[in-house]
Amino acid sequence: MLPTAALLVLAASAAARDNSSCDAFCGRQFRQTAEGSSRIVGGQTATHRAWPWMVSLQFFTYHDNRRYHACGGTLLNSQWLLTAAHCFREKKQVYEWRLIFGARDIEFGSNKPVKPPLQERHVEKIIIHERYHPGLETNDIALLKITPPVLCGRFVGPGCLPQFSAGPPSIPQTCWVIGWGFLRETDVQPTPVLQEARVNLLDLDLCNSSQWYNGRIFSTNLCAGYPEGKIDTCQGDSGGPLMCKDNVENAYVVVGVTSWGVGCARAKRPGIYTSTWPYLNWIASKIGYSALKPIQLGPSHPPVPAALPKPPTTVRPTVRPPWYFRPLPRPPIHAPASRPRPRPPALTPSPPSPPSPPSPFTPSHPLAHAPGRPPFSGRPHALSFAKRLEQLMEILKGKTFINIRGNYGSPQTPQN
Repeated sequence: MLPTAALLVLAASAAARDNSSCDAFCGRQFRQTAEGSSRIVGGQTATHRAWPWMVSLQFFTYHDNRRYHACGGTLLNSQWLLTAAHCFREKKQVYEWRLIFGARDIEFGSNKPVKPPLQERHVEKIIIHERYHPGLETNDIALLKITPPVLCGRFVGPGCLPQFSAGPPSIPQTCWVIGWGFLRETDVQPTPVLQEARVNLLDLDLCNSSQWYNGRIFSTNLCAGYPEGKIDTCQGDSGGPLMCKDNVENAYVVVGVTSWGVGCARAKRPGIYTSTWPYLNWIASKIGYSALKPIQLGPSHPPVPAALPKPPTTVRPTVRPPWYFRPLPRPPIHAPASRPRPRPPALTPSPPSPPSPPSPFTPSHPLAHAPGRPPFSGRPHALSFAKRLEQLMEILKGKTFINIRGNYGSPQTPQN
């Protein structure tokens, strides 16, 4: 068999026959999406080539050479893509990731090289926002440098970002979300076919009201979905784009990055996104203003960077007793159960074994403790029978479940 590097070179050569330029028009669909009803939860299957800037971020297991979809991302140019910071809470090393471009259909847990027109790439650098707060999910934005550079063509093209002068997107407005995430909140594995759905941008004051998110959303967020729920992003959609169409330029602009939500498609619990406009200067400082300008519609003049909002000192939870969270599923463990725990990789990484299944006391989301209370440390304190019964009743009611929309999925049987 050919080594991975040789396969990447062959794939790059094949794609080069298409068109190697990623500096052409951004945000243009190569094939129009259907205008029918708007899975994502409650959406529809995307057509081939409808969203050429969509990227599948897949973590890589060395012991069996398998790839597992975890997050989405937006291609900015041949060397950079935009995604969410929380996708790298557990997988922080560049060699733990693979990037798939030009795909509509993906295979969860595949150990086979992709076939043209798909392209597989490695990660050269992971840049997480310096002020990312994993407890509040503020500044939930990251950049990945691609190696070798991806080649654009009929199936791969860059997405657009807002102009510096654009300001926050206007509300109300109907936009689009895409991803390979769960089709239902109770699913345990991403969908193999890219989904798309139309969502409405919602007023932040409404989303922050007491019956909705009760002050947990920041000015650098966007809120999108429907008051009644039913259509939403879910686990596995993290890092993917929230896009609004610029009818003048006939192009889609990525106004947000999928970040988190409570459950999936629940009433008064719409999806929360990191707005891209407040981070244009940050993006430009990492990839260069000359690289940012071609993917902004119209003239682009960098303003004086604005200070990002400070996290609130106190945030009141919307529900009592404390919040409960579903652990993120993980990839299947193919190694024997008696296999010893892996050690940190050396300079030349040896094949690590998959991570151990999470403890039932390990929260799946950074906000696993109500603000104002100390986080969990080790095993919980012993509770009275009455208190345990009270908590069990709350879990069964399904009142709360915060879901950051990354995925470390594995086949398992869902609970009824």
